[in-house]
Amino acid sequence: MNASEQYQFAPDGDGFLPTEWAVGPWSADLLQGSAYGALMVRALERHGPPAGMMLGRLSYDLWRPVTRERITTAVSVLREGRKASTLEVSLLQGGRPAARCTALYLKADPASTPPTVAAPAPAIGPEAAKPVPPQVKAWSPFFTGVDTRVVEGDLLRPGPAATWFHLERPLVAGEVNSPLVHAVSAADLAGGISAVVDLRKWSFVNADLGLVFWRMPRAPWILLSAETTAGDRGTGVVRGTLLDETGPFGTCAMTVIFERRA
Repeated sequence: MNASEQYQFAPDGDGFLPTEWAVGPWSADLLQGSAYGALMVRALERHGPPAGMMLGRLSYDLWRPVTRERITTAVSVLREGRKASTLEVSLLQGGRPAARCTALYLKADPASTPPTVAAPAPAIGPEAAKPVPPQVKAWSPFFTGVDTRVVEGDLLRPGPAATWFHLERPLVAGEVNSPLVHAVSAADLAGGISAVVDLRKWSFVNADLGLVFWRMPRAPWILLSAETTAGDRGTGVVRGTLLDETGPFGTCAMTVIFERRA
């Protein structure tokens, strides 16, 4: 069975059952943030944007580990405005909130677009980029379903990197992944591709994830160029630029917490 015939979540009434293909690198029971983050943006897409508006920002708070127990999502309107509106999606597990995402929508008016020079398309497309070796592909069950091709850097060595991602497995059984699902799934990998520590001696986790958009991405290939900066108190920040095959469409950022392995 190839990746496109597998899936990360199975519908279960008003919720979802995570499969092994949503699992990250930490244990056989903990999900990859890319997986449940994408499930939350799917909930926003099913709800639909406010009339005449486009998505401008996604802000995730990742409160506690998400496991393979049943998951539900709930969308609510926090504020309705003429020029900006805010929605919130909650991820619930065992009756408790595990994560939330606030989505900022902005008034869309093509006639108000200022004169700009279009940014160029990436110089190296996915076909010319370097596939990752098998040991990197096997980082986690989730990652085995992501076609990953490196443009800059080395995922086996610390430092900045630029990498193409194509999420091959459907997020939900029987569905086609949307461009936003592809973008969120890629953005959560920013810390992993740009680590500044030896992962044999250190671990780190992101407590949040933020994305801003000036246009909607085009699927399925997403290029993420990311860099991590470590502070002096065991924390750091990861910043990234998000591009598709036509050029940049947004940025992402996350805060991280470092810990020495025992």
